[in-house]
Amino acid sequence: MLKDLYAKYRPQHEDFWHRRALEPEFSRTFRVNGCLVEMTSNHAGVLIVADLVAPQYSVAPPRPGAGFRLQIAVHAPPVDPGPPPEDLFPLIHYTGSGDWFNLHLGAWGTCFADLRAGFGVAILAPSLAARPVLVARHLINTLLTNFLTRNGFAMLHATGLVRVSSSMPSSSLSGVRTPNSRGFAKAKTAGRVLLLMAPHNSGKSTTALRLTLSRAFRLLTDSMVYLSETPDGLQLSGFPVGRGKLRRDSLPPFPELTPEQVRDETKFVLDLHQLDSTLVFDEAIVPDQIDLCLLKRNGQPKTFIQEATLDETWEAILLNSLHDDTPEVWAENLRLIEPLVNRARLFHLEIGTEGNGIVERILETCAEGSRSIGD
Repeated sequence: MLKDLYAKYRPQHEDFWHRRALEPEFSRTFRVNGCLVEMTSNHAGVLIVADLVAPQYSVAPPRPGAGFRLQIAVHAPPVDPGPPPEDLFPLIHYTGSGDWFNLHLGAWGTCFADLRAGFGVAILAPSLAARPVLVARHLINTLLTNFLTRNGFAMLHATGLVRVSSSMPSSSLSGVRTPNSRGFAKAKTAGRVLLLMAPHNSGKSTTALRLTLSRAFRLLTDSMVYLSETPDGLQLSGFPVGRGKLRRDSLPPFPELTPEQVRDETKFVLDLHQLDSTLVFDEAIVPDQIDLCLLKRNGQPKTFIQEATLDETWEAILLNSLHDDTPEVWAENLRLIEPLVNRARLFHLEIGTEGNGIVERILETCAEGSRSIGD
């Protein structure tokens, strides 16, 4: 009876906290690197962001666990902030402690996340919610990449390329991603992976593009390589899959590139899916062999490769990976990276100015054999 009374008078109650208006009646589910993501909102249109985000992560076998939950509440603030700028990054205020963090998106919204629980809630102004590309770029991917590194994944800030060989299954050469297969494909257990690590503006992305366009390699990612333990072995997946950011002066005349501010300069996003999907490796992989190269420019025409030490490699990893500074997360990150480093071939790759020479020298090195990840 009391419940019926409440239901009868509820419409007359003031919705002071806007709980009824913000009830998440719409939902979408998808997978990122095998992890289930449930996204809910009071606004159906903003969930289009799921279609933009999901293809940027590797197809991988489903992982056990509850996955990640994101609630997006679309609510008009007391003062209309107007349309958001194309680049929100300079306006975002990042704060965090322990397992939580908060992103304040200027006048257009805020987001709180519990990383350990894999849960985040964002409150967005309607003008930002109407721009799903901006929501994906400035908010959702930040949430998901942090969730991954708090829940069983290590991250290397590196370019990942998969060597094309005649033994690679034809299905993995198709470059096709279908809604039914995303997140349910078996990880590829074969092949050689080339990892390139370098400081900002060292030519890593340009080198990756040269190698990919040579069709000797397929691009997994040009930004973040994720490592996770699976029954099949150490699995590598990526974000963003098949995309690179390059300076205009480093590019051939590719059309329709999206400008994006990276630190203090404008770079251009090249999505190889749009150019030729067979240049992209969409799936997570358990590699047989790994070459890890510490890359830098040498200012000379020729490219040189020489062995790197474990100490040099670990220094590069510690100074150039992971967007977190808590000891617990770093300890788990290094635990997962250690078997890769110990079993990979380690090199210094000093790239020259002759583009064809870069590709030829790397292919020569890859042809010289390597140690198996299972050795």
